[in-house]
Amino acid sequence: MAKKPKSAGGKTPFHAVVEKIQNRSISDADISNFFIAQPNPRRPFDFTVGLNRAAVDLQGIEKSARLADALAHDASIGRDERLAPTTPPKGFGRKVPLIAEGDSWFRLPPLIMPPTLIDELEQSDAYPISNLAHWGDTLTEMTQAGQFWPALISGRADTFLFSGGGNDMLGGEGGVARFLNLFDPDHANPSDAAYYVKPEFYENLKLVLQSYESLIQRVHLRAPDVIMVGHGYDYALPRSSGPWIGNGMMFVGLDPTFQADLCQAIMRIMTDAFNKGLAGFAATYSNYRYVDLRGAIGKNEWRDELHPTSAGAAKTAARFDAVLKSLPKSGTFETPAIASRMLFGRAA
Repeated sequence: MAKKPKSAGGKTPFHAVVEKIQNRSISDADISNFFIAQPNPRRPFDFTVGLNRAAVDLQGIEKSARLADALAHDASIGRDERLAPTTPPKGFGRKVPLIAEGDSWFRLPPLIMPPTLIDELEQSDAYPISNLAHWGDTLTEMTQAGQFWPALISGRADTFLFSGGGNDMLGGEGGVARFLNLFDPDHANPSDAAYYVKPEFYENLKLVLQSYESLIQRVHLRAPDVIMVGHGYDYALPRSSGPWIGNGMMFVGLDPTFQADLCQAIMRIMTDAFNKGLAGFAATYSNYRYVDLRGAIGKNEWRDELHPTSAGAAKTAARFDAVLKSLPKSGTFETPAIASRMLFGRAA
């Protein structure tokens, strides 16, 4: 067995890390050792990934550390390929692998963070999935990159799992604070939550939902045999000084420590509004299925403000599993003519 290359101080040379990732020989222990991750407070659902300087030798090539995010993503894809099941679960009669595109609810920095619902669908429920997701991606970034189109248009896949819009819904780089009114002691009860949600939130949500609907329409037109399956997240739990929600709420005087019920009620309003839009799409477009994840994750099953623990992820995966097993078998799905007429009658 070849010895692992080591630099001075027992560190692994950067080039050896890259080689391990490229030839798919990187182990789970290596991934855990080589990478570190922390929340990116400027973008909801996002993480800043870096190389562990205590384990990786970057001397003289410090700028290469900027590649850490892409390397971690590639390592995650390689790990998927190594662990992916080859046959679908009993009762699922559609083409495999399924195609998944999305944000951090579909992919997190591997091993550093808990498994996502896609991880659970692959490992616990045995769905072969080609996962293109990347933590922190916005709806626009996913649709503009369009990595999922080749598999869908060619007919190699006919099930498209999608997780998007959460980053956009919560304000993107502007943060949730821009959608909230300042705390008012006269509106301190959870029943007053609607007072704090500005019209700007609904104006932004309308744009997000229009982009989402446009994607459903394009899937219908370009890949008519494909069924798209999406979700609207669960009720996030704001935390005091939380990087994505808590800090934004504290900026306007809402402290999740002292006004926990009120802060959670505000998030329920926002989350319900997004889910209502997606449920409406499912009622309009026969090629779209909506998975309601609200209430799936217990209060003690959140790792942070926005992401579940492995136990919580397993519960979200169970809801996806139920919807996936209810899909028609490949070759039996036909978009009704009425759906096509409705499609062209709606604004993209």
